[in-house]
Amino acid sequence: MTGTAAIAGATLNWGVATDVGAVRQMNQDSYCTQPPVFVVADGMGGQSAGDVASREAIAAISALADQVPVTGEMLTASLADARARIARIDVDHGRPPGTTLSGVIVTQDDAEPYWMVVNIGDSRTYKLDSDGFKQVTVDHSAVQELIDSGEIDPATANFHPIRNIVTRALLPNTEYPADVWLLPMIAGDRIMVCSDGLTREVDDNGIATVLREVADPQAAADQLVRDAVAAGGHDNVTVLIVDAVQAGAPSDATSPMPVQRMQ
Repeated sequence: MTGTAAIAGATLNWGVATDVGAVRQMNQDSYCTQPPVFVVADGMGGQSAGDVASREAIAAISALADQVPVTGEMLTASLADARARIARIDVDHGRPPGTTLSGVIVTQDDAEPYWMVVNIGDSRTYKLDSDGFKQVTVDHSAVQELIDSGEIDPATANFHPIRNIVTRALLPNTEYPADVWLLPMIAGDRIMVCSDGLTREVDDNGIATVLREVADPQAAADQLVRDAVAAGGHDNVTVLIVDAVQAGAPSDATSPMPVQRMQ
């Protein structure tokens, strides 16, 4: 699904693609591309309604559609609503359902456009700009904690036996905090949001190559999903790409601005 919009003093183009993969029977990924909200949710819980949890989280954050600027308080309320919705899911057995959530919300500060990055779990948000390609978010996972402590090499993370353990997520009645940043938006920025079905199959170099070589965001999203499935497709895979075609350029803000962690 592709789209374009003018919002918050910026012109955006986007594209998104999703696939169940080659192994799973159900796609538990959900996404939102309702400006100013561009996020991906990856449901957890197997047969315990992980697909419903991701849809409920997207429904909650979709309440921010068409609202500019989006404030931290508004995001806090949406995340609280997501947890409440997930708590109401009827599950007969198994662990409680939950979901990751990652992506950007376009907002404004002093009339300039910014990316408000939000993340909880191990879905990811990346940024490609004139300075290069980098992961903006930090995974909330047991493997990331081992990487941070120096116990394992990042190159081995996808093969580690505890690679599926997430240390934070949107769960019923559990208020794990989300990480939130404000990044100045510059014309030419390309944001990519994905579930871990992409990053477990395609490394950062492969992702960056596609993002640099394929200009159309929908075509790039389609290509990355195809690459993930072709590489094994062991999980659902969703890729959402947002391009800032036109945007203001804050004169004195070139690095991330911290935002209070949201509940």
